[in-house]
Amino acid sequence: MGKYVQLIYNPMAGARTFPSKIDYFIEVFQDKGYEVRVLRTKETIDFSTCLLDKDLTDCKAIIVAGGDGSVNQIVNSMINNNIDLPLGVIPAGTANDFANHLGIPFNFSEAVELLSEMKIREIDVGKVNDKYFINVCCGGLFTNISQNIDIEFKNTLGKLAYYIKGVQQLPKFRRIRFKIDTGENIIDDYFFLFLLLNGSSAGGFNKIAKEAALDDGYMDFVGIKECSINYLPTLFRKIITGEHLDDKNVVYYQINKIDIECLEGLETFEESDIDGEVGPDFPLKIKVLQKKLKVISA
Repeated sequence: MGKYVQLIYNPMAGARTFPSKIDYFIEVFQDKGYEVRVLRTKETIDFSTCLLDKDLTDCKAIIVAGGDGSVNQIVNSMINNNIDLPLGVIPAGTANDFANHLGIPFNFSEAVELLSEMKIREIDVGKVNDKYFINVCCGGLFTNISQNIDIEFKNTLGKLAYYIKGVQQLPKFRRIRFKIDTGENIIDDYFFLFLLLNGSSAGGFNKIAKEAALDDGYMDFVGIKECSINYLPTLFRKIITGEHLDDKNVVYYQINKIDIECLEGLETFEESDIDGEVGPDFPLKIKVLQKKLKVISA
């Protein structure tokens, strides 16, 4: 049996155009000497189980067409089942933050050509309680938008849907008391939200952690402290331009482990979020698994 790549795609992701492009993907990889095996998921949960009964003996890479949530489920399945293969990502979701940080072009044909070069690198993975994340773990206000947004609304409006949903949450703004322990510092204070990033972006905001690297053994913690609602537009402008890390209302660390406990206000957001999927309940124990995952990148 010859070498092959396993393509997995979510027909409901993004603008739902990927199914019409599969033949091009197969052509490019066949020209490079790879057989292509195609797996179409029927629903989102399939991503967490679709590899369990696969004989991957001659597989050279697993390539996922979908958004960050789809990639998250595949990564959790791979790690939990000791599948040590390179992972490629075709950015077919809405925000595609992880693919962006890997340098994967958003243009489909350019992405496929790059992936077919099979340039492999090892990157860090975050572990929070018993789950894994590749791009972001967050908690607080705004952080469950991707979980609760209507899929038709998201597919129609793309990133704009996230922003509209975020504006709708503004009247519910409540402060949340977090206890944050980095091992060297303990902060007990009121926040609106926090993000732990492996890459530089989340939700399409590309400069939240502009110094982040996928393979440095650290996560970038960005906490937005309670501040005046009137000041939020100014703070968001700073976030867009990457000038927020020196703001007095922002807590910033580069760390390899952190514990986060919610002391007040948990009822306003319930659980954490990892890569746009439902994350573990609080308290959170988060650490970096350095160079845990092989990926195909630019």
